[in-house]
Amino acid sequence: MAAEEVLQTVDHYKTEIERLTKELTETTHEKIQAAEYGLVVLEEKLTLKQQYDELEAEYDSLRQELEQLKEAVSTDMIHLKVIGPVYGNVNRKILC
Repeated sequence: MAAEEVLQTVDHYKTEIERLTKELTETTHEKIQAAEYGLVVLEEKLTLKQQYDELEAEYDSLRQELEQLKEAVSTDMIHLKVIGPVYGNVNRKILC
């Protein structure tokens, strides 16, 4: 009977070792998948950050260009108000 009990204990340990090995393999696989997913998320975040930075730079450039155009239009409007009537009178005299 002692030999039979030893065999049962050995079989029990073998079964337990197989179960733990399988569980360890599954857990390791899940951790690897989670790490790979995390890397994909980080890469996507970096890509989005780069796109954001590029768009922000383009926005700043366009905003600066708009301000310059506003100033140019404002300057042209001032010239038209100040000089326009003078040239208008000259043109009318020439036409008459």
